[in-house]
Amino acid sequence: MRKYLVTTLALWGLMAKAGQCQTIDTLIDVGGYRLHFHLIKGKGMPILFEAGGGGDGADWDSAFLNPLADITHATLITYDRPGVGKSELDSSNQDLNRHGIVQGIQGLETGLKKLHYDGNIMLVAHSFGGFCATLFAARHPDKVKAAVFIDINHACWFTDAYVDSVTKIRRNYWDTVKDKIQAGYYQGMNLSNTVELMRKMPFPPTIPVIDLVSEKNFPDSVSAARWRECHRQFAAAQPNRQGIFAYGCGHFIHRDNPPLVIGAIIKEYTAAGNKEQGAEITTRYLSYNLEAVNELKKRLPAH
Repeated sequence: MRKYLVTTLALWGLMAKAGQCQTIDTLIDVGGYRLHFHLIKGKGMPILFEAGGGGDGADWDSAFLNPLADITHATLITYDRPGVGKSELDSSNQDLNRHGIVQGIQGLETGLKKLHYDGNIMLVAHSFGGFCATLFAARHPDKVKAAVFIDINHACWFTDAYVDSVTKIRRNYWDTVKDKIQAGYYQGMNLSNTVELMRKMPFPPTIPVIDLVSEKNFPDSVSAARWRECHRQFAAAQPNRQGIFAYGCGHFIHRDNPPLVIGAIIKEYTAAGNKEQGAEITTRYLSYNLEAVNELKKRLPAH
């Protein structure tokens, strides 16, 4: 089923206008090291994508991004965090505290400024990328106009007991592979610092957000229930937040059900933009949605 859906979405990508399909791959010096950015050029408010832990910009494949570019005509920005994908790691020191989430977001801010995308922006984040998006939004609550979260990490799930336990378990592993997977080492061993910071800098209540949570995540029912409850609490905390339970989806909801995530992004993007632009985007989205949902339904087993 997914093969046919991806084919449909890819065909939508091919329908994008020539100007809308202009892509840029570039390395930007953000202060002694370079971050890799991939842009699908457009106009209006850009959308920034944050991948999960250990992932990079390639996690957002063309079958997902191209329909979004065609529908919104917005600039779509993906990037690789330090030491991941094509991005470099700051090699000036190996101090654990100098390779945390704050330094990563500072590098992102520098890169966006050099690319001239440091104004109003929308965020889309997956998994660990939710921590990054939360910190970015907390530092720029006036610039972030909307967000869509895809099964992201919420700080309430990371209890002190869990953080202590997982850090002890993984310390030996990370020490063994530190020289080979430096970015993973820094992220893993900074987990306690990251969670502590997230507790102090929650997602700004003024920014509207759709929070998607997966049905299929942890194999044990206790962890799964706690994961869903943290997402429920986050969505219920503010009237401008909408929580959606993604039936039948695993952690990568945007791969298991692309139309659901694309619909969520379009909803938030149009609400944050001007009415004329929103009407045009809605018309293009309805055409896409007819094809995508019909293709999905066609491939479902008959009852």
